[in-house]
Amino acid sequence: MTKPESLYPVCLHPFRADVAAKPERMLNPFTYDPHPLAKQAAEELQAYIATHPDVKAAADEGKMFGVLVVAPHSSHQKGGTNVSAHDTNEAPLGGAVGGALTFLAAYSGLLGGRNDWPWFVPPVFDAQQPDGYFKTHEREISDINHEIERLEQSEEYARLKSAHEEAVKKAQETVSSYKNKVEKAKALRDMLRLQRNMSPEDNARLVKESQFMKAELHRIKKQQEALVKEKEQPLREMEERILRLKRQRQQLSDSLQRWLFEQYVMLNEQGERKSLLDIFASPDFTERPSQTEVTTLLSLGEGLGVRPLPPAGSGDCCAPKLLQYAFTHGLKPLCLAEFWWGKPPKTEIRHHLHFYPPCRGKCLPILRWMFSDFRWGEDNESRYEVRGTRYENRNEERREERGSENSNESIIAPTILYEDSSLAVLVKPAGMLSVPGKIDRPSVEQFMRERWHDEVNPLIVHRLDMETSGLMVVARTKWAHQQLQAQFANHEVRKRYEAILDGPWPADRPTEGEISLPLRPDLDDRPRQLVDPVYGKEARTRYRVMVVSRTSSTFLSLFPLTGRTHQLRVHCAHPDGLGLPILGDALYGKPADRLYLHAAEITFRHPKTGEMLTFTDEPDWFPSTP
Repeated sequence: MTKPESLYPVCLHPFRADVAAKPERMLNPFTYDPHPLAKQAAEELQAYIATHPDVKAAADEGKMFGVLVVAPHSSHQKGGTNVSAHDTNEAPLGGAVGGALTFLAAYSGLLGGRNDWPWFVPPVFDAQQPDGYFKTHEREISDINHEIERLEQSEEYARLKSAHEEAVKKAQETVSSYKNKVEKAKALRDMLRLQRNMSPEDNARLVKESQFMKAELHRIKKQQEALVKEKEQPLREMEERILRLKRQRQQLSDSLQRWLFEQYVMLNEQGERKSLLDIFASPDFTERPSQTEVTTLLSLGEGLGVRPLPPAGSGDCCAPKLLQYAFTHGLKPLCLAEFWWGKPPKTEIRHHLHFYPPCRGKCLPILRWMFSDFRWGEDNESRYEVRGTRYENRNEERREERGSENSNESIIAPTILYEDSSLAVLVKPAGMLSVPGKIDRPSVEQFMRERWHDEVNPLIVHRLDMETSGLMVVARTKWAHQQLQAQFANHEVRKRYEAILDGPWPADRPTEGEISLPLRPDLDDRPRQLVDPVYGKEARTRYRVMVVSRTSSTFLSLFPLTGRTHQLRVHCAHPDGLGLPILGDALYGKPADRLYLHAAEITFRHPKTGEMLTFTDEPDWFPSTP
C-alpha cells in the first residue's frame, strides 16, 4: 500500500505500483541496461512528461532526463565514519516517507530555458538569477559580442576592406604592367645588341635605358606600396579594435567560467566537498587526450593549459544533479537511469526513450569523486560489452574448455583462414579486442604473438571494434605491414560488412545508395563519435538492402569507402544517414545479445606476390538472399 503523495517532499516521488526488488547499494550507472527499479521510475517520469503539456512541449525539442531511486538514510557510513544530512546544512528527508522507496527526477541543463521546473530536483548551483553575478557578467560579455558583431558587419568596415582590396589589386596591376614593359624593352635591346654595326654610343644608350627602367620599376613598387599602406592603416586599426574586444571577451569568459565552476561544490558519500575546478584538476580524475584529440581541441579553439577548465555544462547533467540532491538531503542512492526524450540533436545520436549512461567527459570525473570506492566507466566493459562473457570459437579444432569437463564456457579465439610468411587472415569473434586495451580481455594481437612465438613482429593492419566480428588482416613483418597499410591509406582495399538494422526499412527510402556524413570524436563522451560538418573528417559508406524481415529487422550489406572510427555504426544510426541503428549497438541504439555487424569480405593485394586476394566469411545469422 502506497502512501498519499501529499506526505512526500516536492522532489521525492512515490512509486505508483509495487516496486521491483531493490539493490543493496548504488549500482553502476554506466550501463545501457538499467536496473528494473530504475526503469520503473523512468516509466513514471515519462508518464508525468506526457501528461503535463508545458513540460512535454519543452521536452519534445529534445532533452536528456534522469531518475534516481533512493531510500531513506539519515547517515552515510564510510570506514566507520558517519556523515549525516545535518553535516550538509540540509534537513534529512528520510523521516517524511516512512521508510518507503522513492525516486528523484532531473533534466540536463535547462528545460525550455528554465532550471526551476517543479517536480524536478534543483540545479547544483543556480546561475540563472537575473541580477546574480553570473547573469550580470554574462550580459557584459554579451554586450562585447554585440559590439564585435556591429563592427564586423558595419558599412565602415566593409568600405575599408573594399578600399584596401582595391588598392592591392591596382598596385598589382600597375607593377605587373610596368614589368611587361620592362621585359619587352629588354627583348628589343637584346635584338639590337645582336647587330654587328652597333656603335659604343648606341650601346651606352641601351645600358642607360635599362638602368632607368629598373630604377623606375623600383620607384613604382615603392609608390604602390605606400598607396596600399595608406588604405591598410585604417583597416588595421579597426581590426585591432575588434581583436582587442575578442581578447577581452575571452578573458572575461574564462574568468566567469572559473568563477562558475568554483560555485559547483560537489558532495561525495563521505560528506566531503570539492569544487568542479578541483575535481577536474586532480590527476586521479583527469583523462589525458590523445595527440589526435589535442589537435581537435586546438582546432575547436579550446585551451590546453596546466589546469584546463571542465567541459562546459559540467555539473548540470542528470546524474550529478540527482546524486547531489540525494547526498544533501540524507538519502541513500540505489540505482540510476537516464533516457532521451524528443527530437534528436544534430550531431549526437539520441533516440526517443532510449536509455544512455552518463557521459564520460563531464560526468565520469564527478561521479568518481562522489563514489570514491567505485571505478565506474574505467573498465569500458560495463558500457561496451556484448552480453555474455565468453563466446564460442568458430574453429572447432581449436576449442578449449575452461574448468571442469561439464563447463560450457569456451575461450575466445579467432579462426585462421590463411597464413604465410608475410601475413595471416583470420575471423575475429565478437567480444574480442583487436589490440590489447585497458580491460582484461583477449586480443587478436596477443593471440597472434603467442601463435607465432614472436613478441615483435605481429602487427595489426586494421582494427575492428570489440563488438564487431569478422575478417581481419595481420602482418607478420614490418615490411608487409607498411605495404598493407599503404593499400588501406590509398583506398585500394575493398571491404563488405553484413549487418542487421534494428527496425523495418522505410518504404520510401531507396534500397541502395551512399551515405556521406563527416565524423569526429565526441571529446565529452569518448569513444562516441559526432557528425560535424565543420571539423569532422570525410566518411563515406555505400549500402545495399538485402532482406527486410517480418520481425521488424533489416538485413543489409555495407561497403565503407573510408575508414573512420564507428563509421558504419554512426552512418546507420544517425537521422541523416539510414536512421536505423545496428541491432545490438549499445552506443548508438539498444543493447542486445551481440552487435550484429560482421566483416564478411575483404580484397587486397598480397604485399610480396602482388596477387589480388579475396576472403569471405558470411555470418551464420545472415539469411540467404531470396
